[in-house]
Amino acid sequence: MTDPFDIILMPWITEKTLEARRVSDPDIGFLQNNNRIEFIVHRDATKAQIKMAVEELFEVKVAKVNTRITITGKHASVRLAEGYDAEEAALKLGAF
Repeated sequence: MTDPFDIILMPWITEKTLEARRVSDPDIGFLQNNNRIEFIVHRDATKAQIKMAVEELFEVKVAKVNTRITITGKHASVRLAEGYDAEEAALKLGAF
């Protein structure tokens, strides 16, 4: 499973994932972009494979990958490195 299109099945865009992109500050409210994108990924995909696939498909650097398995499948929350914008990467998907 080395093809990035086999690893990343689709983006996961919900109200909760959109809010997860912003860092909250109790005094000010939402402060800044958290640079996170959520994906549904192949159940057997590892964090290293997910990182490689995102970097190859979107031409960005990945800082961290968190995964969880739910009823809807395996989710990957990908945080991009400094200097890269999650919203620009999402525009490449046609998500916004």
